[in-house]
Amino acid sequence: MTRPTLGVHLIVRNEAALLPACLKSVAGADELIIVDTGSEDHSIAVAEAYGARVLQYEWEDDFSKARNTGLARATADWILVLDADEVLSTPLAEIRQMLIAATAEAFTVSIDNLLGRGAEERLHHRAVRLFRGGQGYRYSGKIHEGIDQAIISRHGTAAIAHSDIRLLHYGYLPEIMLQKNKAARNEKLLRAAVAEHPEDDFYRYNLAVACCQTGQLQEAEELLCRTLNRAPLMVSYRPAMVRDLGKIYLSAGKVTAIDALLARELERYSDYPDLHYLQGQSWESQGLPERAFQAYQQAEVLSENPLVQEKYVSEHGIATFRPLHRMGEIALQLGKPEEAARLFHRALQHFALYAPALAGIVTSFQHLDVPDRDIAALLLQLVPGNQPAGRAAIIRALYGADAFEAICGLPGGLILPEKDTLLHITTAWIVTGEPETALLLIRSGLDQQASGDMSPELLQELRVLEALCLWGQGIPLQNSQLAAMPESERTSWHRLNQLPGLTPDWAAGEGENARNPADDPALSLLLARLIPLAVKLRLDPVAEALAGLSSVHQAELAAALYKAGRLEEAGERFIELAGDGQAGNRVAFYIGEMLHDKGHYEQAALWFQQALAVTGQGDAARAGLSVCYLQLAAADLEKVLAGFSEGCKQGPVLEDLAAVKNAITALNRTPWHTSWSRRRLPGGVKP
Repeated sequence: MTRPTLGVHLIVRNEAALLPACLKSVAGADELIIVDTGSEDHSIAVAEAYGARVLQYEWEDDFSKARNTGLARATADWILVLDADEVLSTPLAEIRQMLIAATAEAFTVSIDNLLGRGAEERLHHRAVRLFRGGQGYRYSGKIHEGIDQAIISRHGTAAIAHSDIRLLHYGYLPEIMLQKNKAARNEKLLRAAVAEHPEDDFYRYNLAVACCQTGQLQEAEELLCRTLNRAPLMVSYRPAMVRDLGKIYLSAGKVTAIDALLARELERYSDYPDLHYLQGQSWESQGLPERAFQAYQQAEVLSENPLVQEKYVSEHGIATFRPLHRMGEIALQLGKPEEAARLFHRALQHFALYAPALAGIVTSFQHLDVPDRDIAALLLQLVPGNQPAGRAAIIRALYGADAFEAICGLPGGLILPEKDTLLHITTAWIVTGEPETALLLIRSGLDQQASGDMSPELLQELRVLEALCLWGQGIPLQNSQLAAMPESERTSWHRLNQLPGLTPDWAAGEGENARNPADDPALSLLLARLIPLAVKLRLDPVAEALAGLSSVHQAELAAALYKAGRLEEAGERFIELAGDGQAGNRVAFYIGEMLHDKGHYEQAALWFQQALAVTGQGDAARAGLSVCYLQLAAADLEKVLAGFSEGCKQGPVLEDLAAVKNAITALNRTPWHTSWSRRRLPGGVKP
């Protein structure tokens, strides 16, 4: 049997940076045709270096016309279509072997769209990318063009088969989207397409996706609602519309809308794990963890169905490690750390580097009073520590649980000064009282500045750690160190460096210069950043000296102590600040929480009302205020019941009391209250 020939087709414009990886992945194809739509970089030279036949085409805002220009010159028996920001993961030899006995007219391929740098940040979908050449098939559609209809109109849907071919798509990475301004380009083309074809549901759906990418969620929601109501039930993209609309509802807190949507659509797409996962997220947001657990279970059960990934646009791990992680978090919330640990372990068996599950298993074992060094040993068994990604995952999981001693006790090969973990390891050495070791690590990182391995942001964070570490030992910064600080902050750093409380034996006479930051917004912002960090590093004298500049920053210190789990110290400071009328809105929420936790609901409500004015605390303060009012209502109802005789303690009052208590339980299951790691709380017990 004659071996069928295989051609590869691309359209490109200014893709010199991405083309080499793409073309290397298809090296050995019998024919390589690239349609260039006006490159101003070295794309054509790169393409020709890989043996491509380059056709120059004047761009007409129509992807199908560009694709069809290449198809008109094709001579291969089969054509594989790629984009420049894609890489073929399947060897060409396997594809050729598949084509020898192929009876289908075309094949779908599996495309993994990278959405971020994390291995779990990807979206999976299928598309027709491989089809027979020489049959006169042509693409249609100005954008998100497809060849499906040309094949189906002639041979029916059965002519298209699924394949095991896999592509990796980099084009949705944020930096590439930004660099190429893809979202704006797509939106422009889609608006033109919708204007030209107002009844085309596919264009309207893709315009909604483009609006999501550009942050126009209200318009995206309206487009999806209208299109979903009129699109035929059998179109392939309809389930994805349900998913996208559900995600918009969830982000906007429209739980009634998402629950109504899913109640209807899950009857149609009961095997779509993303919808079950969305339902779980909605139930969780409403304080209904048992229902959420069941929804996540439904998503996880679908992992046993190998056909699910063939049918739907789906988030990576949505039927495996993602729902298992959420189930573990719910088990923790319900006071079942052993069950939680098992669920997190199952999640990690699917994806050992999934950071939320790693954090969850550490927290679970801390709740079971397992020593941090033993937890670290377990992580070493679960995660491959011989690679940078594995080392980073282990260190970040321990760091997030405040297991600093365990980080410092890791084997030497795990605590190499790598850029992804340098800040975590340095912090651990400072917290555990080893500033000399921390300074050695900091300087090793700063020494890499010339090599360009460290980002400016990382270098700046290292310099801040260095400053706090030196101040913690009573050592002032040198002029060269001050000069390395951002120019906008340099004056503020100079003033802080002269504080007697930080460097008691140096420049004490100039300390007064920095004692009134109220007239210096830059200094005030810097203090707001440094005080919580000094508390985290357990450099209490430094935090005290910085906070001593004004009552505003005393409140900053009290809030930092509270968030660090040092509740008794924070409480004493809150009392002083409140007594002097200096607490302000900044710490009102935390005072409200402390009073709530002690059962002083009426007083707590007053502080939560004050906290409602604080940006970023509104939703939590509103929930806290609601809980306080409900607790007061429950107390009043119980007093009413106490006045009834035994035979009368039934009926509406009792029903009302039960409803109020259920509402309190539901609200307290939503994440409105500050939470602490097990190691931050006194005695390891949450109040």
